[in-house]
Amino acid sequence: MKLKKIILKNFRGYKDIEIPIEKNFNVIVGKNDVGKSTIMEAMEIFFNSNSIKADLGDYNVLASEKSMTIGCCFEVKSSDKIIIDTTNPTTLDKEFLLNNKGLLEIHKIWDCSKSKLTASSLKIYLKVFYPNSIELPLINLKNSELKKLIENSKSSIPNIDTINKTKNAELRKAYYENCLDKETELDNKLIDLNKEDGKKLWESISQNLPLYFLFQSDRQNKDSDNEVQNPLKIETKKVLSEIEEKLNEIKKEVKERVETISNETINYLKEFDKEIASDLKTILNLKAWDSLFNFNLIDNNEIPLNKRGSGVRRLILLSYFMAEAERATKNQNNNDVIYAFEEPENSQHPNYQKMLVESFINLSSTENYQILVTTHTPNIAKFAKPNELIFLDKINNNPFVVKKNKIEKIVETLGILPEVTSKTIVCVEGPNDVNFLININQNIEEFKGIIDLNKVTIMPLQGSNLKNWVDKNYLEGSNIKEIHIYDNDREDYKIKVEKINAEKKFRKGFITEKYEMENYIHPELINDHFEKIICSCKEGECLSCEKWNECDFIERVYSKTKIKSSDFKQILNGKITKNITKEHLIELGAFEEIKTWFKSIRDWA
Repeated sequence: MKLKKIILKNFRGYKDIEIPIEKNFNVIVGKNDVGKSTIMEAMEIFFNSNSIKADLGDYNVLASEKSMTIGCCFEVKSSDKIIIDTTNPTTLDKEFLLNNKGLLEIHKIWDCSKSKLTASSLKIYLKVFYPNSIELPLINLKNSELKKLIENSKSSIPNIDTINKTKNAELRKAYYENCLDKETELDNKLIDLNKEDGKKLWESISQNLPLYFLFQSDRQNKDSDNEVQNPLKIETKKVLSEIEEKLNEIKKEVKERVETISNETINYLKEFDKEIASDLKTILNLKAWDSLFNFNLIDNNEIPLNKRGSGVRRLILLSYFMAEAERATKNQNNNDVIYAFEEPENSQHPNYQKMLVESFINLSSTENYQILVTTHTPNIAKFAKPNELIFLDKINNNPFVVKKNKIEKIVETLGILPEVTSKTIVCVEGPNDVNFLININQNIEEFKGIIDLNKVTIMPLQGSNLKNWVDKNYLEGSNIKEIHIYDNDREDYKIKVEKINAEKKFRKGFITEKYEMENYIHPELINDHFEKIICSCKEGECLSCEKWNECDFIERVYSKTKIKSSDFKQILNGKITKNITKEHLIELGAFEEIKTWFKSIRDWA
């Protein structure tokens, strides 16, 4: 389960912000007091709510609503099963429990209308893309309500008598599979996880969330300081997560035996005083398992580690992460882990900073790890690829994520560009073009044999940032060469490419022969996925009509499907491009053109 987005509403200085997260390595960049630490601490509250609680001081006092939200979006595998009913595994997509991007979106919302926050102040919701025809989410219905719904819909459900009506998951499955069709409209909806099977659903989801560990730059100087203990605490939590099934059996056994003796005690009490006995019940309050284990590090003279200074303490962390990176490459497991590290530059020699960040990068390249780092110095930011940088700025004291002109702004703020990891960079218009190039490169062997784009820096430049990059030539004077590939739909981009090619130096540009990158996707692949929505031609005439090269089919999609152009392009480039074959491109007359792009990248690399 990979973190893809962080959502904050009315949390401290943030009124309403969404922070995109890359799959592996992320560096949050910004000046002091822009809100970098707030993001890290919000995640601590979200993931580790058993030990870290939100309080009313976290609420944005300037907010008009009396609530605050910390939300996260996760990428989940379609094959991942969840247990809602005790014995019935199902998947989130089959239960319509993903958002309109196919992500698991969880919102933790606190009611801030009272004088303080309590356990009842917190409500947990899923934001889902759900059938409009269903008034109340089926996950929130009781068994009796589900049976009534199925009975009322029995004309649409074949073999209704074979359904196990004691299992809510079976009832929901029967309704979803038989009472909805392709015409059913979906819309955004919040599902309450505090009701009925929603509670079981949250219990199942929460057990599969990534483990989150925060290393803060400013710590209290105590023997019990988490920063001293965290390397060992991390391992404790990871071990416990691996044996969670055994621990649940222990918890169940303890609960049953304690409740038995408690009930027997209450029954005897009834013989003395029924009134007192009637008011008694057994409540099981469990502490987190990891709280039972406490480890200390001392030297030969029994001097606590925290007395040795913050630099030494952080060297322990450096050693831990280097060891962890080595372990991760050898031992893959199913537990996703997020490490969040505030300002690695603090209390560290530059050489150690470099070693620490390199250990992060090595660790993040393995399957089960994500890294978040904050910094306000160029020494750390330069290790990140452009897409791994999250740049925060403020307008009127409101922090926001900078998307346009991001590279230029980072240069102005930190005084340095992010480090480019190859001798050649490929500049394209946006993230969708990045996905297109990487997917066809990785899935068509002949292209990958020319140049492996996973080893090349690809930089999405959008709008005015693209124009500034070409005009200001930021990499002039370096030994880095640039390949620019832009769509054919913009005259101003054609002028920029002409300017690049006229220089005949370290830059080379291409304008696509087709209208946009999306026109290099065979219409059959798109029609197969979206059921013939893209072309007004008669069946089979998309290519022979000779309009596909310049066909602007994107805008036509919204009128037929209500799918936004941006969402449609994400699906095309992020998913459908993985199915493009050499034969598809040959039929489109595009194979040799794209081959030329990759050869140029190789020859300049």
